[in-house]
Parts: sequence; structure tokens; C-alpha cells
Amino acid sequence: MANKSVFYCAAFLILVSLILPATGHAQDGKGAVRLWGQASPFISGDAGSGTGAPEYEDAFSTGIGFGGEFSWRFCRWFSGVGGLGYEVFDGKSYQGVSIDNLKVMPLYVGGKFHLIPNAAPWDLYLRMDLGAAYLSSVDVSVGSLSGRYWNSSWVFLFDAGVGTEYRWGAWGVSLDVKVRYLGSPDSALGKPSEAGSFWTVPVVLGLNYHF
Repeated sequence: MANKSVFYCAAFLILVSLILPATGHAQDGKGAVRLWGQASPFISGDAGSGTGAPEYEDAFSTGIGFGGEFSWRFCRWFSGVGGLGYEVFDGKSYQGVSIDNLKVMPLYVGGKFHLIPNAAPWDLYLRMDLGAAYLSSVDVSVGSLSGRYWNSSWVFLFDAGVGTEYRWGAWGVSLDVKVRYLGSPDSALGKPSEAGSFWTVPVVLGLNYHF
């Protein structure tokens, strides 16, 4: 299932990279690819329900991930964006229950609004993304007993934030800080594992190449 999801995400990103340049105006637009790494601490969300249920930050460590992104600058004020990634939130032990790692695969499209178009070599921007994220299944164990806590699922993704890039020639280094919403995972145990949606704050460092 995970391998098939990777294939679908890669195919989607390739499709986006082909469509965006074709729909832009060559004299106004400019393409760029970015490889990024990020850390995503939790800021809210319940990872279960009922008395004593953990919050996400009780159940998992800060997420660490990487990914790729394509953008096309349609005009001096706006760029379209498409990307995908892979993240791991290491599981913790909570009240004697060991929790497996949560793997997240975000797939998104969005845009950047460039605040000061003529501020080279700096580029300051606001950005927003919409998409979906694949959440892996998660098992829990107590002693020698183990069982499924969440089933794998696709959930809604939304994020918004600010960023800046410093460019030299065709290369650039960027830093984004975003607030991200992810929908609720699919419960495998009924009410005890019925979790809510959750919010993280991805801090994203990227290496960009413009063409």
C-alpha cells in the first residue's frame, strides 16, 4: 500500500510540473525546484478519546521529514507550487503503552504571494497549500501483547505561513515557517483510538534551483 502511494504521489508531482509551465506566460514565469527538510512539532490534538487519552505530543516525538517541490512564477507577485514529502513521527511510551512510529506522506498544491518582488537577492513571501496526506497504520503494545491502533488512511491537509529565500544566481536557500492542519486518522479500536485532527508547525529549510 505504501509503495503504491509513493508511485501515485510521484506521478501527481510530475503531472503538476508539466501543467504549470504550460499554463503560465513564458515572459512572466520562471520555474524552480526545491529539495527540503523539515521539523514539525505538535501544537494541539488528541491522539485518542476517553479519560487519560494521550495528546499527540504525548504519543509522538517531533516529526522529521524531507521532500521535493516544483514552483512556477506566473508573475512578479504570484507563484504556483506543487510538492510531496515523507515524514516520521517517532512513537513514545505513554502510561506503559508503547506506540509505533507514525509515517506521514503529504501531497499538496498551493501558491506563494511575493511581498517585495524587487528586493533581490531576498524574496519574502506568504504561502498557502491544500492537499492530502497519507497516514500510516499505527500499532500499540503492552508487554507481549500488541494490536492495531489506527488503520492507514488519507486525510485532508491545509497549511499557511511565511517564508524567505536568499538567492545567488540560479541557486537559493529558503526558510518557511507554517501552521499545518491534518485530518483525523482512521480508528482501528473503536472509541478508545478515535483521535481528533491535529496541528503542527513545520519549519522547512530548502535548497532551490531556478531555471
